[in-house]
Amino acid sequence: MKNIIIIITYIFLLTPSNAQQDPQAGAILDKVAEINRSFQTIKASFQLTVIDLQQDSKEVFDGNIALKKGMFRLELMDNITFYDKTTVWNYLPDVQEVNINAAEDVDIGNSFLTNPASLFAMYKEDFKYRLIGEKNIEQEIQYLIDLVPKERDSEYSSIKLLISKKDLSLQSATFMGKDGIHYIIKITRFEHDINLEDSYFRFDPAKHPDVEVIDMR
Repeated sequence: MKNIIIIITYIFLLTPSNAQQDPQAGAILDKVAEINRSFQTIKASFQLTVIDLQQDSKEVFDGNIALKKGMFRLELMDNITFYDKTTVWNYLPDVQEVNINAAEDVDIGNSFLTNPASLFAMYKEDFKYRLIGEKNIEQEIQYLIDLVPKERDSEYSSIKLLISKKDLSLQSATFMGKDGIHYIIKITRFEHDINLEDSYFRFDPAKHPDVEVIDMR
């Protein structure tokens, strides 16, 4: 679950890179980052496909994510994670249990599946990037950009992004794991600058009186 949270965070927070690599890819990524940084809030639905080449298996999950000023709420795999920069709540509705940790005691990472506040920040220093070309997908032209980690010990061999040429919205990201497990995240709905109170990013026990609270702070 931690790896998946890290991956999902990658997707929504591109920050511009200081290093000039492929100028065309850099210009596209910088513009995407600029657009996403201008939003006060982001709320999106996505489909996560996990492909295990060694086990010859494929699983598909639906998820939702919301972001606001470094806070996030991620709903995925029967788990809801709330993060308000001070506290982390992991709520398991099926077993009626919530685990609470202080934010400083939890390694949420700086990537698109443990910290949804950071996909568009990870390429800044850690990846080489290049524009592979354009693809016509469902009658829409999309840029295909390849990110390759600079460090050899990275768990991913590459990350492939599909970005709409029309409005520079991120359509999907594919994380190619060196362990033979690939994660594909496809954005199915995207909203921005909608009203999300800070309380949306906190678990409220008063609304869930039957939930067992395990406070590990």
